[in-house]
Amino acid sequence: MFLASRFTYQSRSNWRKILEEGKILVHGKPAKPSYSIKEGDEILYLPGESFEPPVQRDFKILFQDSRYIAVEKSGDIPIHSAGRYRKNNLTDLLEEDPRFEKIYTIHRLDRETSGVVVFGKDSEAASKLSDLFSKRKVNKTYISYVWGNFPTRLKAKGFLISDPSSLIRKKRRFVPEDFFRKLETPEEDLETSETTFRKIGEGTLHGVTFSKVYCFPKTGRLHQIRATLYSLGFPLLGDKIYGRDENTFIEFIEGKNPDLLSKLGMNRQALHSSSLKFIHPFTGIKTKIRSGLPKDFPE
Repeated sequence: MFLASRFTYQSRSNWRKILEEGKILVHGKPAKPSYSIKEGDEILYLPGESFEPPVQRDFKILFQDSRYIAVEKSGDIPIHSAGRYRKNNLTDLLEEDPRFEKIYTIHRLDRETSGVVVFGKDSEAASKLSDLFSKRKVNKTYISYVWGNFPTRLKAKGFLISDPSSLIRKKRRFVPEDFFRKLETPEEDLETSETTFRKIGEGTLHGVTFSKVYCFPKTGRLHQIRATLYSLGFPLLGDKIYGRDENTFIEFIEGKNPDLLSKLGMNRQALHSSSLKFIHPFTGIKTKIRSGLPKDFPE
């Protein structure tokens, strides 16, 4: 079904229900679930009243001055309004707080990635720090837990491309530089990617080995760490899209409530933004913001 594949914030069964309720119009008339979309069709969605999924709304202030605020987000809240999350997001939550006025987004983390997020208190501050991110002058450190016995050190330099073998439309895969020339990939469908990894521990979960790994992304691409680790054969614990079985994600969005702990080892992806280091754009002071390991990560 086109709607389910294009707009993944609703499951296939939910889209069918919405269609049966007459809330999808094609050329002004209610469409049936069996209708085949044609080029030039004008589609209108009438959602009516909707309810957002609950999120973990608490946050911790890690750093604050006259230009910036850094908070520690949980692994259960998006940073900005998207999909089903219109008001239940970190940006709106901060702006509702009487301690702050308008804030400006500088960088982003996935909804299930926890840790350090920095916001600007004015547009100039946001623009200057955003420029440091784009010029790769912000040192980022993540902690991840992955399935398998990870190498002591590993550098992954190459490209991120879409994954045509996956049933998930937004899934990507990492291709090392050495193998890129063997692929027939359009230039618009690739992005350079570079991440260094360092193993810092290991353990077992459900009788399976996992590794604790530092991740140092040099570039800042969508799903960079997750897609790279998956492509290297070390998927994140708890990752529904880049985990050991992508069918878990399909079951999840269809509302089948799979047992994530037994299938994936965690209820959310084991990726945490543990620190950011940069030269403060206004004071010139070396600034490091840290976030401790979340309680829901394995010991």
